[in-house]
Amino acid sequence: MKEVWSSEGWGRNFEDGFKWKVGDRKDIYFWKDSWQNGEPLKNAFPRLFSISSTKDAKLTDLGFWSNGVWVWQLAWRRLFFEWEKSMANQLSQHLLKARVASGEVDSWISKEGGFQTFSVNSAHNLVRKDFEANSSLIFCKLWRCKAVPSAVLIAWRLMENKLATRVNLSRRGVLVDSLMCSLCGKEEETCRHLFFDCSFARQVWCLCYRWLGVLVVSHFETKNNFDQFRMSPASETVNSVWNTI
Repeated sequence: MKEVWSSEGWGRNFEDGFKWKVGDRKDIYFWKDSWQNGEPLKNAFPRLFSISSTKDAKLTDLGFWSNGVWVWQLAWRRLFFEWEKSMANQLSQHLLKARVASGEVDSWISKEGGFQTFSVNSAHNLVRKDFEANSSLIFCKLWRCKAVPSAVLIAWRLMENKLATRVNLSRRGVLVDSLMCSLCGKEEETCRHLFFDCSFARQVWCLCYRWLGVLVVSHFETKNNFDQFRMSPASETVNSVWNTI
C-alpha cells in the first residue's frame, strides 16, 4: 500500500498521513518505518543506521520477551567510536519509550484522526484533501485569466487530461488511424506531448519566452507548469498577461 501511495500523482507520502501502531512487530521495519512518534529511526540516527548490520530487520528480529518485558537486541558492524556512544545511549533512551504490545497485530493508524485505524476510505479522504487544497488555488488563477472563455476551458481540460487527443480517444474505445502526433508525427499524441513536448509546441513556447525575456523550465505536470508562470519582480499587470499567454 505504501508503494501505491508514494507513486506519481498521489501527493504526499504514506507516512505523512499514517503511522504504525506496534503489535506483533512482524510487519514493521525497525530503521525504515515510522513507528515511533516521529520520523524513521534511520533519519533520526543516520550515523547509527550506517553502521547497523541489520538495516532491513523487522522489529521482531531485534529483540525478545523476558519476564513480560520486551528487550531490544541490536547488532552492529563494529564497535562504537567514543563519540558514537552518546548517540547509542540516546537511541536506547528513545527505545525505552516505545510501546510494544503482545497479542495484537501491527496496524496503521491515522496521525490526524487520533487512533483511527487505516482504511481505504480514510486514505482516500486524505489524498482528496491534499488534491483539492493544491488544485483549487491553481484553478482560481486560471478562471481569472483575461483569455476568451473557450481558451480557458481548453486549458482546464488540458490540466484535467480531458482533451480529445488521439491517445485519449483510443482509451475511450474510439478507432483512430494512428496514435502519433498530428503535428510532428514522431510521438504519441498525449495532452502533455501536444502542448509541451511536440517540436511545434516548443517553437511557440520559445517565441513567448524570447518575447518576455525569460528562461523557464517546463514541469511535467501541466498544473505545476501553469502555476510557475509568475514573475515575482513584475507587476500584477505583467503577471496577468503572462498567465493569459
